Amino acid sequence: MEQMKYWRKQGKQPIFGEIDAERPERKQLAGRLLVIGGSGSAFFAVATAMEKAEKFGVGEVKALLPDGLKSKLPAASGVIFAPSEAAGGFGKEAVAFAEAATKDTDYVLLAGDLGKNAETTAFVGALMRDTQKPILLARDSVDHAATNAADWLERDGVAVCATLPQLQKIFRAVYYPKMITLSMPMNQLVEALHKFTITYPVLIITFAQGQIVLAKGGEVVTTELKDTEYTQISLWAGDLVVKIAALSLWNSGQSLAAAATAVLK
Repeated sequence: MEQMKYWRKQGKQPIFGEIDAERPERKQLAGRLLVIGGSGSAFFAVATAMEKAEKFGVGEVKALLPDGLKSKLPAASGVIFAPSEAAGGFGKEAVAFAEAATKDTDYVLLAGDLGKNAETTAFVGALMRDTQKPILLARDSVDHAATNAADWLERDGVAVCATLPQLQKIFRAVYYPKMITLSMPMNQLVEALHKFTITYPVLIITFAQGQIVLAKGGEVVTTELKDTEYTQISLWAGDLVVKIAALSLWNSGQSLAAAATAVLK
């Protein structure tokens, strides 16, 4: 069947045997990760991502937070504060801070907790448009980025961990003719992601009908949730995106294989 040419079903063992899932022995080879997020009094997503990245073995982990959080957090190394807007999220002036921080990293994780405001949406849009570093969007950062999806979907190195409704926002932003719905059959979702990722070089990570679904370059990999350590709640808590970021750091240019392996590690 034509479907089988691009739809690979992963069991309890990774199907990409060439991926190195172990931290490099030398710390300087374990990569540099920049985690961006937070707003107002919300910083859990960033704090969790930093903790998990360090525990998983990333060589250097830094964070970029809006300076509205400065008085709410203890002094810590590796934390950079950027100007915030009135509600406490990233403001327009934060773009220059983000540009400087991304130059000194290998991979960017937009962890979320960004809040809802136009200035932060503009900040995310500028970051997505201008940075050339590999970048992974998670949680509400996807909603901010979806507004200007046409500006970044055609650049390489972008990964998006999104719910189906968030994916639909991205599809709509570029007037993609196929609708994404919660009730669509798996084979139709796989076909839609197959065609979409042929058109755009993005890595998509989503969840549907009890399966973690990955798509990149027209290839789709599905894994039953029951074959992983995740639940429908923990899947979005931050562990998976951190593992995908780490394995992508250690296996440059193999984002789909790294993500598929991270699902089971």
